[in-house]
Amino acid sequence: MEPTASYTDGKLLTYKMIASHEPDIKLRLHTPAHQGIRGESEYFDDHIYAYDLPFFKRDKFDEVEKYISKLYQTKRTFCLTGGATQGILIACTLMARKHKKIAIGLNIHLSAIHGFILSGAEPFFIPSRSLMPTDEEVIQALETTAGEVTALFLTHPSYDGITTNLGKIANYCRDKNIEFVVDEAHGTHFPFLAEENLSALTQECDLVVHSLHKFVGSLVQTALLHLPQTSRITEEEVLTALSLFETTSRSNLLLLSIEEAIRLAFETERKSLFQQAAGNCQELRSLLDTWGNTLTYDSLVSDPLKLWLYSNRATGDEIGELLYERGISYEYSNQQGILLIFSFQNTDDDFAYVAKMLEEIYQILASQAQIKQFNENMFVRTPVIRCSPREAFFSKKKKILLQQAKGMISCSCLKTVPPGIPILILGEEITDWHIQKIQSDTIVEVMI
Repeated sequence: MEPTASYTDGKLLTYKMIASHEPDIKLRLHTPAHQGIRGESEYFDDHIYAYDLPFFKRDKFDEVEKYISKLYQTKRTFCLTGGATQGILIACTLMARKHKKIAIGLNIHLSAIHGFILSGAEPFFIPSRSLMPTDEEVIQALETTAGEVTALFLTHPSYDGITTNLGKIANYCRDKNIEFVVDEAHGTHFPFLAEENLSALTQECDLVVHSLHKFVGSLVQTALLHLPQTSRITEEEVLTALSLFETTSRSNLLLLSIEEAIRLAFETERKSLFQQAAGNCQELRSLLDTWGNTLTYDSLVSDPLKLWLYSNRATGDEIGELLYERGISYEYSNQQGILLIFSFQNTDDDFAYVAKMLEEIYQILASQAQIKQFNENMFVRTPVIRCSPREAFFSKKKKILLQQAKGMISCSCLKTVPPGIPILILGEEITDWHIQKIQSDTIVEVMI
């Protein structure tokens, strides 16, 4: 879909609002202190400060959000300047308006636990064989907790790009009147790829959160909160929850970045770059297919722009060092593997260079002895929830070595960063699993 006639003059709506704000004023006796002037700044030019000057209430931005909603074909889309974290906090608050217990996966982002603390909702962890639950595991968990768990908050796709049958889950939830919210922070590029059914926006979901900086190209801390056409959540309910988590002075720079990135993403030229990058990624997979397990990729990662590399000759961290020595920075690595994320900015030359460097690394690895494979599900567990995160957060507590805390109730939230997945949450019983998996000298807070 191309931008509408609103852009026939070539200027964004947000920019026109900023540029038309009292241009003839001679003296400003109000905040912000910089008054739209660069002053002695060494790092920002005059344009940056000029964009930051007008203050717009959310209702003044209504036309922009409606335009963005039209592009995404949603009932309503809201612009966020507090990142996907802000959207997740809003989502948890909205679900808690009707639901006491909410089903989540082990791959939930830490901010969801914070949302449970603030809202008082209780998490129910979906039993699964991996951090990302399958559609069968999700539906089985909802079947066995029928009447007790009445909402589902799914992190999909996973951080490393694994997806499941979202349509099957959405249809089940709609049939059973289960509210369905999707954290699609790591799939914000899905609407711009040929695989139309990847995005939760194409399914019968009630709310979808997008993190724009990750894949769409706007500044860090920009995000969207979508109400799909079939959502049972009202705009008024969202605005009520949104007011709790929004600054009274939103950044014009971030709002301008949101509108510009989205406008570009929906243009034919930018869409073709997304799809070209996806095609180049597939060519890298074809190359890797010729090398066996010496250097390969996880075939379960269905995100077209992600590669999770691993080897039976080296750890992911070691592969990362080899890439970094060749001038390639990457998203994340651990003992098991390494995550590469490509974007519309990557050119054919970029992909050619990556292919060349991977061939070099393959030759190095091929001369090395095989190593023991690492457990890909090392962080999988079945959390024993003894009380709500909110109760644990506000309880009396003491600090203690993790090794001495077996059987106690955690008042701490430990996470792996990235991607911010909790491996110990508030209200969870500390078990042998935690003592074995978490560094032995870790100090935790427990309920007294």
